[in-house]
Amino acid sequence: FNLAAKCALLNAEHESVQALIDQIMHNAKCFEDKSQAISNTITLLTWSGNVLGAIELVKSTLSSLGEGLPTKITSSVIKQNLDNTKAQLASLSDDTLLSYPAMVNPSKILALELFTTHFQILPLNHQTAVMPLIPLKIIQISLAYGMSPRAPIGFAQYGNFLALVRDEFEEGYRYVKLALSLMKKTASRAHDGSTIFWSTHTRIHIEPMQSS
Repeated sequence: FNLAAKCALLNAEHESVQALIDQIMHNAKCFEDKSQAISNTITLLTWSGNVLGAIELVKSTLSSLGEGLPTKITSSVIKQNLDNTKAQLASLSDDTLLSYPAMVNPSKILALELFTTHFQILPLNHQTAVMPLIPLKIIQISLAYGMSPRAPIGFAQYGNFLALVRDEFEEGYRYVKLALSLMKKTASRAHDGSTIFWSTHTRIHIEPMQSS
């Protein structure tokens, strides 16, 4: 049913997608059975123009996974999370990060998928205040539970935040390069394009345009 829903989604058969998703949600025995259907629903809502609905579903699902974001985003909240992330990374070399085990916890894998989706769709509804927190959360979860194929996206976005927002180019460039190295070590190639896309934002300020 999940594969059928995915095929129907790619063919823009939205009514068929919804019918298949309803079947999956009705017969699911546990949360893991629903995860792909939830992802497909978010995509369906976004492609149908209901971006706010997609955002609310992402937020509610993250909360149910124990990874909800603060309801009120302030500069102090961002600073606290940034400081915590920097402290966690301070003692970890690139080699240590590149040798991290793979993430196997299904709920955390879904959480990272939702965070990367959230980052993409928030600007469509002009909800950008929370965006700096998302790569910080991706990194925090990755350090606690291992690296998933989406972890390099978080490191690339974190590097961009350091370099382009906080003017910490040396440190930001380090994590952009780490993201690309981490990307090459993951088993899946499905998200390489996103990692390369985000890494280019900082690389183009430092490297020759041809290489970035």
